[in-house]
Amino acid sequence: MSDSPGTPAAPGKPGSGKRPSIGLQVRLPCSSLDEVKARYAGELKENRFFIRTKATRPKDTLVRLDLQLASGDTVFRGAGVVIESGAAGMRLQLLGVDEAGHAFIAGLGGTPPRLLKRPAAPAPKTQPKPEPKAQPTPEPEAAPMIGIDLGTSNSAAAVVRHGKPFVIPSREGYNTIPSIVAVSDKGKMIVGHPAKGQLLINPTNTVYGAKRLIGRQFESPVVRDLRGRFPYQIVQGERGEAAVQLGAKQMSLQQISALVLTEVKQIAEQWLKAKVSRAVITVPAYYNDNQRQAVREAGELAGLQVARILSEPTAAALAFAHGRRLDRRVFVYDLGGGTFDASVLELHGSVYEVVSTGGDTFLGGVDFDKVVVDHLLSRFKERHKMAFPGDRVALQRITDAAERAKIALSERQEMEVKVPFVAAVEGKPYDLATPLLRTELVALTGHLVDRTLAVCEQVLSARGLKPSDIDDILLVGGQSRMPLVRERVRQFFGKDPSRAVHPDEAVAMGAAVMAHSIESADIDGLVLVDVLPISIGVGLPGGRFRKILERNSPLPHRKAMTLATTRDDQDSLEIIVFQGESDRAQDNEYLGTLHVPDLPPGPRGSHEFEIVFELSPEALLSITARNQKTGHTLTSIFSTKDTPEEVKQRLADSSAPAAAAEPEKKGWLRRLFGRKEQRT
Repeated sequence: MSDSPGTPAAPGKPGSGKRPSIGLQVRLPCSSLDEVKARYAGELKENRFFIRTKATRPKDTLVRLDLQLASGDTVFRGAGVVIESGAAGMRLQLLGVDEAGHAFIAGLGGTPPRLLKRPAAPAPKTQPKPEPKAQPTPEPEAAPMIGIDLGTSNSAAAVVRHGKPFVIPSREGYNTIPSIVAVSDKGKMIVGHPAKGQLLINPTNTVYGAKRLIGRQFESPVVRDLRGRFPYQIVQGERGEAAVQLGAKQMSLQQISALVLTEVKQIAEQWLKAKVSRAVITVPAYYNDNQRQAVREAGELAGLQVARILSEPTAAALAFAHGRRLDRRVFVYDLGGGTFDASVLELHGSVYEVVSTGGDTFLGGVDFDKVVVDHLLSRFKERHKMAFPGDRVALQRITDAAERAKIALSERQEMEVKVPFVAAVEGKPYDLATPLLRTELVALTGHLVDRTLAVCEQVLSARGLKPSDIDDILLVGGQSRMPLVRERVRQFFGKDPSRAVHPDEAVAMGAAVMAHSIESADIDGLVLVDVLPISIGVGLPGGRFRKILERNSPLPHRKAMTLATTRDDQDSLEIIVFQGESDRAQDNEYLGTLHVPDLPPGPRGSHEFEIVFELSPEALLSITARNQKTGHTLTSIFSTKDTPEEVKQRLADSSAPAAAAEPEKKGWLRRLFGRKEQRT
């Protein structure tokens, strides 16, 4: 680099106590930004660069910098300090850059220095006028509704501008932010990239993977299985739900997710320069009702009016077909960081119909990482003749190395995994160092890919379809980039997957398309017909499960059933609701109990109720019980006394009487799942 002629600022006077400073216009021998990136990426990523100049300045001189292309167009402006000075020129350390520089360095993969404030406009050289009376600050202009992909590993926001969806970049210049929340050593709550930065050094106070836990009970089998797999502490919330201990504070998973959503919201507001208050938020297609309600609650905690909860595969299909008016049958294979979803959609112009869906909420990139970690630990044991001691910080370092090796093996055949000082026994340090081959990775993770294809087979067969009936296959989610995944999917469907959507951005962009459609209320716009991902039904005596709303029922949906009292003088009625596909209630997910209290005495069958199950367009459930004798109705009031295990045990005992609700706990499940209660 060389500086062009200009008027340098006068250096500070000796003895003045100020650093000397100069202003430089630096003309680069580059005609485009791509040339700048190619030539100077190495230095700029480290916030440094070298200027060739005849008139050098001493070390510690402050430099105000205008970096320009050969054409004279500014690349960015910044401020730096001379750290080396010699006959050939000066090396600068950047201290701050403008917004263009911030985005430029972040785009190179570096960490930009602080953002410089724009200089204030100079005051006019006139006589000062009396200050006018203070006017109230106008409310910021409302932003358009945005779409948010709330991911297990990363989250993103997108918006439709000029008819096209695009992803809003983060403060660091990335298109996604890590879905990570942490407490620093100073007790400060941090989110996103800063939180990920402390994952390796303070894993016990860094929460990731919250998407797998949200909306689940602490004592549920899936949460019990996860308790030992995360370095942070999973605890029981005050209402029996899974929660986390973060520093000295216990937080619900809704609160954790709300912090991520708040960060995404603020990034969008900064970029759009307007207040964001409305959003469409995506969830895995195979999320149950509790989980969808919990995500809606997280959005509300983040200050968002959640216009719609949208399934992720559906969002990806919206991004794929937006503006193209296709007439095709599409299969969406969505393998993300923590969940797997598969959906079949039929696209007819602006009509998008989901015809079948399925998934596994405990199958994703973290499971691929885990099998690699287990393999590395077995190599450690073989080499050092001892089991890994189990230090959580060291284990997190190994997990990070396993993830990096997995990603690298998508581009190469072999990767050397090195993690120094992972253990110390009797003062002797031990390293983990071993090669990992792509063939080994394929052998380790092949069974996980087979699990995804089994779900694909179920989704197709549920509608009598064959792989050959599919026109396009969309691969979505970061883990779908794995060569093994693409190859197995190609073999299963007999055709190559489409490359028309970005695996990391398609879901957010589809959510933005949905948001734009809702906001515009265009009568000729997008029409979406979704389906119920998992059957909903009631528990029966003996532990049986009766399906009321079948899987793949189109949404919205309404179905009624009739129940009557089964005993003389029965004073209450219970409808215990589960979601799942098993014939046994205990194998399904417990959603809640609709409890109808204070029935007047009467013989068996004297009180008959119409029970109405209603699903919203986003698969959220409400239940109403109407007494056909009195006309009284009760909507979505749940028993608060029972844990899922107690309910399942009572169903197993067919002679067990219905339990009465405890008045002082009334509304516990309603508060947990966000239900509203109504009596008439």
